[in-house]
Amino acid sequence: MSAGAQPGWPVGIHTYSYIWTLSARDTLGHLADQGYRLVELLVNRPHLWPEELDAGERRAVAKLLSDRGLRVEVLNPPSLDLNLVSPSPQMRAMTRAHYRGVIELAADWGVPWVLVVPGKTHPLLPAPSELVWGWFEEAVTELDRLAEDRGLGIVLENIPMAFLPTADGLMQAIDRLGNDRLGICYDAANATFVGESPGAGLRRAAPRVKVVHLSDTGLARWDHACIGTGVVEFDEVAAAMRETGLQVPTMLEIISPDGDRDIRRSHAAIAGLGWEAAPG
Repeated sequence: MSAGAQPGWPVGIHTYSYIWTLSARDTLGHLADQGYRLVELLVNRPHLWPEELDAGERRAVAKLLSDRGLRVEVLNPPSLDLNLVSPSPQMRAMTRAHYRGVIELAADWGVPWVLVVPGKTHPLLPAPSELVWGWFEEAVTELDRLAEDRGLGIVLENIPMAFLPTADGLMQAIDRLGNDRLGICYDAANATFVGESPGAGLRRAAPRVKVVHLSDTGLARWDHACIGTGVVEFDEVAAAMRETGLQVPTMLEIISPDGDRDIRRSHAAIAGLGWEAAPG
């Protein structure tokens, strides 16, 4: 939660805007200086890469979190180079190995959730659905078993390019898996881009939503822009959170060359809808 913020749904900051300019450790300090205490870290080299963090660096970040009163809510490996449902067994194995490393890092830092993207299929001729499902089930079962062992959980996200891009698709998949430990990270911009009402999607997914992502997008181009520059209906999101009684962290996932400015603008835009005020 932001330091000194007024009551409301807690707001944290996703580190996407800083992945090419600051290390994860420096970003954490930078956001703490601005008054934020809740963070989602993007696992992207050189910003943050588990395979390159030695024990000393892991301890240094853990000390920073403790000293500055910071909480990392989610570790989020992006899906561009990862694919849990690739037809290639080597690619699936590499992806699962990377996720295992992220889960171990989350355990080191007391992070409650690791975000897992369901995976991508070929847009022109996808693999048969039962093959895709088998690869997905195998991967999620393995990763959740390790996460449970380490005292944390897995959240699946609605991603336009993934094979489960909607709230209903995610809910049906989790029901089919029969795993009550799995949660959902619901992204309002992603929902809008695929034609799903973010309010309706959030109501559908609410029983399993653990984290909400907010940013803006148009319909011609997928984006995670400053709030107020696109077509996402944030009042619908607020209404759905209010109606369902959701009390989960909302992460501002803003991608901008001027992250500080556009995060401030985005936070100001949602503060009047029920989210906590920006730190002053």
